[in-house]
Amino acid sequence: MTADEKETDIRLRSTGSKQQATIELKLGDNRSATDLFNTIKDQLLTKYMAADECRAGCLLVTVARDREWDHPKTGKRIGFETLIAVLNEEAERLSHELGGTAKLMAKGLDLRPRLPSERTPEQKRR
Repeated sequence: MTADEKETDIRLRSTGSKQQATIELKLGDNRSATDLFNTIKDQLLTKYMAADECRAGCLLVTVARDREWDHPKTGKRIGFETLIAVLNEEAERLSHELGGTAKLMAKGLDLRPRLPSERTPEQKRR
């Protein structure tokens, strides 16, 4: 739990030191790119990484359906891979701005179906 009573989704703590990391999970299907972009600084860095011991954070974005987002700066339509690249650019920019004292990153988890069902419609009825 953080000082302002907010809880991170996943917190990792070292057993050999006081160091910890936090992972914030977001469902990309329900969020705008601008919301995800702002989450890196406003929520992950400012709220969940406020403690001196927490120097690593990751925004983990999941997607379960095909969709596109409006780029947070240009407004151009982008896909999931580009969204994650844009989020990582912002994470790296913030890490650099902090002089490397904190490591931020964004990762994507693509949960969209890759293969059609092996069962035929006739087999499903049985």
